Amino acid sequence: MITKIITAPGRSFLRLYETILNQKSISKSLLQLALGLAVGWWLYVPIHELMHAAGCYLGGGTVSALEVKAVYGGGLLKTIFPFVTSGGTYAGRLTGFDTNGSDLCYFLTVFLPFILTLPTLMLMEKSCRMRSVFFFGFLLPAFMAPIISLTGDFLELGGIFLYQIWPDATPATRLLISDDLFRLFGEISQHKNGLQATTGNYIFMSVSFTIGAFLAWFTLSLTELWRAASNSDRNP
Repeated sequence: MITKIITAPGRSFLRLYETILNQKSISKSLLQLALGLAVGWWLYVPIHELMHAAGCYLGGGTVSALEVKAVYGGGLLKTIFPFVTSGGTYAGRLTGFDTNGSDLCYFLTVFLPFILTLPTLMLMEKSCRMRSVFFFGFLLPAFMAPIISLTGDFLELGGIFLYQIWPDATPATRLLISDDLFRLFGEISQHKNGLQATTGNYIFMSVSFTIGAFLAWFTLSLTELWRAASNSDRNP
């Protein structure tokens, strides 16, 4: 029973994936799926980053710098939003923001883009009924975002939550809240940016990842609940 609950979003996705691919020839389906995925990813990246900024504003914070690579429209977006710059190491990253000391605002800043994930399974089911492989592929980036972000945004969310209950938390402990697991591991192991290779720091990083993984699973579970509720409304 517990296993069925845990795996429900994945099982629904695989069922829908198999359904959509079997509606047309496999080569044509894969081509349309890949095209939808490419377009969906190209649009999702800047929207995701702008929603980080929106989350900060909604929480009462301010935004000073948001990096978006030129290939994802960074050049255009910087003419619309004064805080956007074109470029950066990542596809997109909120690099300058102030939550005014509110971790609730911080949590909202990081989590808000994943609201886009919630209706995806329901919309994927609709795409199957519409026989639209392109639309199914278009939705994939938003659906997969929590999994892709396990070592990024959801690690950060886990760190924000863990900090609230961490015994003897200090300002140095906040340095362990990160949106890049591999960068954080490197900083700890190489004693960079004031971080030390202590057992406590490695435990904080590991538990942050575990909490973040749970939050990612919970987010995906909400997509399954939305899909099931939508079907219930259609078939009373």
